[in-house]
Amino acid sequence: MKLRNRRSWIVFSAAAAAVLAGLSLYPQTRSKKTKPIAMPAAAAFRILLGAGDQQPTDWSGSIAASAGRIESIQGWRFRGADSTDNHSKWSAWSGKSLVNVGAQNRGRPQPTLPNGVTVTAAGVAEDTRFTVKTAQGEFSFTAAEIPAGLHHGFLNGHVVVDRVPTEVQLTRDLEDEDYPAVAQSADTVYAAYVRFVRGDRSQARWGNMGPTPPKNFNFVSRPTGGDQVLLTAYSKDKRTWSAPMPVTGTGEDILRTAVAVDGSHRVWVFYAADRKGNFDIYARAYANGRWSAEQRLTSDPGTDLNPVAATDASGRVWVAWQGFRNNNLDVLAAAQDGERFTPEATVSFSKASDWDPAIAAAADGQVAVSWDTYDKGDYDVYFRRLSMNGGLRMEAPVPVAASTEFEARSSVAFDARNRLWVAYETGPADWGKDSGAYAKSGVPLYRDHNIGLKCFQGTNAFEPAASLADVLPAASGQARAANRMALNDFPRLAVDRAGTLFLTFRTRLFPGRTPAGSVWNDQMVYFDGSSWKGPIEIPNTDQWIDNRPAMTALGPGDLMMILASDHRDAQILYDRRPGPRRQDNNGAPDSINADIFAAELTVNPATQEAPLKAVAAEKVAAPDPISTPERASIAGMREYRADVEGSQLQLLRGEFHRHTDLSYDGQGDGPLIDAYRYMIDAASMDWGMCCDHDNGTGEYAWWTQQKMTDAYHLGGQYVAMFGYERSVSYPEGHRNPVFATRGIRPLPRLPKMANDSEGHAPDTQQLYQYLRKYDGIVASHTSGTNMGTDWRDNDPLIEPAVEIYQGCRQS
Repeated sequence: MKLRNRRSWIVFSAAAAAVLAGLSLYPQTRSKKTKPIAMPAAAAFRILLGAGDQQPTDWSGSIAASAGRIESIQGWRFRGADSTDNHSKWSAWSGKSLVNVGAQNRGRPQPTLPNGVTVTAAGVAEDTRFTVKTAQGEFSFTAAEIPAGLHHGFLNGHVVVDRVPTEVQLTRDLEDEDYPAVAQSADTVYAAYVRFVRGDRSQARWGNMGPTPPKNFNFVSRPTGGDQVLLTAYSKDKRTWSAPMPVTGTGEDILRTAVAVDGSHRVWVFYAADRKGNFDIYARAYANGRWSAEQRLTSDPGTDLNPVAATDASGRVWVAWQGFRNNNLDVLAAAQDGERFTPEATVSFSKASDWDPAIAAAADGQVAVSWDTYDKGDYDVYFRRLSMNGGLRMEAPVPVAASTEFEARSSVAFDARNRLWVAYETGPADWGKDSGAYAKSGVPLYRDHNIGLKCFQGTNAFEPAASLADVLPAASGQARAANRMALNDFPRLAVDRAGTLFLTFRTRLFPGRTPAGSVWNDQMVYFDGSSWKGPIEIPNTDQWIDNRPAMTALGPGDLMMILASDHRDAQILYDRRPGPRRQDNNGAPDSINADIFAAELTVNPATQEAPLKAVAAEKVAAPDPISTPERASIAGMREYRADVEGSQLQLLRGEFHRHTDLSYDGQGDGPLIDAYRYMIDAASMDWGMCCDHDNGTGEYAWWTQQKMTDAYHLGGQYVAMFGYERSVSYPEGHRNPVFATRGIRPLPRLPKMANDSEGHAPDTQQLYQYLRKYDGIVASHTSGTNMGTDWRDNDPLIEPAVEIYQGCRQS
């Protein structure tokens, strides 16, 4: 795309071949200034160009406003290459749509997806008219004609315009900022997040290293800069974000944060930190310009993860999290008691795994914690109300969704009438059970996921009279033909004082592979009291599936979101142009790193109470009949012993690796956390190794997978191993390296030898040296295929195992 007086290009491309080049308004060469960042008071519109094009079509154009000014034009779905922040005079672009070929479809042309621009205009009113001129024709619209949630077609449907949130980028360095959390008090909004600092970039080598072996392997074990928790504040009056403050020191190991403000206006930041080999929950409070000493809320040797926090009507802060207790994953909670917190209390009730706590507080004093449980052999959603009355008290758990289907990852919010709304993710029954080429009774880990929603007054359940399903995106093409209706995940809820209900969720933009993994974005729908509106695309949310925006309503119809994006939607995805691609030393496109954005969406607030319809109280379904014999089979396997030369040997169930969406070919495999749900729960494994080709693409994906391996090492119940799939074609072969310790990066590959060559394979010999140095072993992977090995090399100490059969995403 060419914006006025600047040279760069955008090519509108095919589904799997998505985005080719363009100009970035979010440069990767960052300023070190720490002055406040202004939140734009503006309107933003996405203009999609080339919808339905079958041939390359010129969509060069320009836009003009009858009042105010065009603040910026950002390309949507294209690669960035510029480093200037001066957008004030941009008002034109050039580019064309292009029907390309998706590699995943083996040469068959893909239907073109519309690409385009996001235009932000300041100083405009609802009657401001925007005139758009393109090579295919001219059209115009007023701001009032494009309210949030409406898609308006022009030029026979080849152009679609919709309103999107206005955004500002809060982080602008080359490191990775992620996992936002948000809270507000009076005029101030607080956002916490985690910053990861990569290791020495000059030593970074990923993927293929070229023909020359390294002099040593020190580059794979070089230290990283680790994690740090940061806090930034937004003044609603001044509309500016402050420079971030450090909450923790550098070099930490952090898995998610939470933030809440108590009745004394102290800002509490919670985080799960790995200290001396175990994750625990820690907290610090900020008030009057000073941080308190760090408090450790958990001391159990079991792992403690994923904190969430809320403030009740009396100003007391509550925190909930997932912890491993008594050989089981539980949901736990604690409440503020003056300067400190109460001892932990177990909120969940099951002897099976409990996951993904969410928390909310109501104006009448209610506090509710929701979670999902594997209690009966499938995931069900529950919530429980908590209170402080002579100690932490809990009401009976209430089932929200307890069928035999996959029901998980809940989000909760109270409305102005103190009704509790619960959103959750749904999927087919028999999740993770027998499926594949030979067994068809179960379903894979990622198929047909969608969103459910209920409202509770006491224990009475209701649903909106207007159907949520009617506005959620459905899959198209082959996926729809195969009854794969949707891939909508990770719902997040917020409710404003007027009763406007906001619901965000992750959805996949297109099915093709990319150098950084599949591309997922957040979309939003909202309920205005009479009907659902949307979906609304939220720009700059492109990243992995498990990417959860933090949301808070600033006022009626006014929503603030804190988002994370790694810019992958703006990268070269299957670029067919001649010439070299720009890449970083990790082998990934050079702009892929996670950043934090703030987004504001204003809509017409609800003017009436949402009409609800009562639904029957949720009945907890009987366990699936397949679970009883399966559990008996697993118990029999674990009890079996074989006497071999005087030694008692035991069978262990395990997995050398699962693919996830962090892999470049994991677009159908689901989020990273589901690999652990599967291995710990659905398959009831004793050990497992996660994940992916080269631990995903680049250092941040590797660091994330390493952290999750540590986090879900559950004593002797489930032993998580460090490892990855290393792919070299026949005759060397795909292999799965395994390490007992953390911190070893994947080994880049030497060129593959010819199939008819003689002698040792240089890459395999290098692999064995690497494994000896770092006390690793390796197992041959897919040995019976052209990805296998001809066994010209074998070290019986380093390669003691072989994968006889590989099911390829089967269970």
